[in-house]
Amino acid sequence: MTRLLPLALALLLAPAPCRGEETVSFRITPPAGKLRLAEVFRVKVEASYPEKYSISPDTASLAGEDFGLAGWSASSPKAAGALKTQTFDLRVQGFALGISTFPAMGWKLSAPGAEPAEARSPSFVVELLAPFERSDANEIRDIYPPFRYTPWGWLLGGLLAAAGAAWLYNLRRRGQAGFAAAAWRDPRPPYRRALDRLSGIKGSPLAAAGRLKEYYIGLTAVLRLYLAEEFSISADLMTTSDLARELKRTGADLKTTLKTREFLQKADLVKFAKFVPADAASDAAGLEGLLADFNAAAEKARAAALAAAAAAQAARGGKP
Repeated sequence: MTRLLPLALALLLAPAPCRGEETVSFRITPPAGKLRLAEVFRVKVEASYPEKYSISPDTASLAGEDFGLAGWSASSPKAAGALKTQTFDLRVQGFALGISTFPAMGWKLSAPGAEPAEARSPSFVVELLAPFERSDANEIRDIYPPFRYTPWGWLLGGLLAAAGAAWLYNLRRRGQAGFAAAAWRDPRPPYRRALDRLSGIKGSPLAAAGRLKEYYIGLTAVLRLYLAEEFSISADLMTTSDLARELKRTGADLKTTLKTREFLQKADLVKFAKFVPADAASDAAGLEGLLADFNAAAEKARAAALAAAAAAQAARGGKP
């Protein structure tokens, strides 16, 4: 990767106000070498802060950004006069191709008997390359359609609907006036329907036949349909970036939303950039885990709503 920062700026000292006259400063070492989409890279941060405080990264400050914090570690703090210095090793992933700005990240400061404080480390610019090298970068190609997919489920549903309509028509012709067909509704909850759909995709021959594009279209369709049915999110009409921002409405934790965003980004690379994943089966298993996490969040929200309704009824003296 072409360095986007001069070497003199690679060690950038940026003071940030903490409380009163106290200040926090950060020395940032951006990552070296080529950075690729969705791969983990490291950012070194040296923090200098008042000795009475302890400091840690605010992981929630990156929510909704084009970067995710995969993890971090820290050295033991060292005293330096009235200040302490501490070095942090951040493991970061980027989800936007091209030149992007790693945002000013939040840091939490705490001390016994003192109110919590906040500081922000400076932003810096990085460039994220495609996850694979192209040997035909200069070759002119026709515009490739988004995807080619035969909707067998819709076709089968249409045939069944036509057969049902013909059957009803024949009954009416035999004089059974007044007959009304009851509307059929799938009694399975959204989570059960999603697992059944996923089981069908996993049991299909698509992955074994090398038809990874169709395989990942099926996996993402399972996730998008579940989010639409369980949380009323119009996931089928959203881009990956828009859907990633809407995941906060599910109530799932940050780790689940970051994993979901990574899964959707990887699926886009398979569908549109001919990326070949190392293990498609493990991605299907990972999707099953994501569905379980979202279902747990939905069950927790339903339990909280029932408890609130019960408390409200009790407050009214048991009257509905």
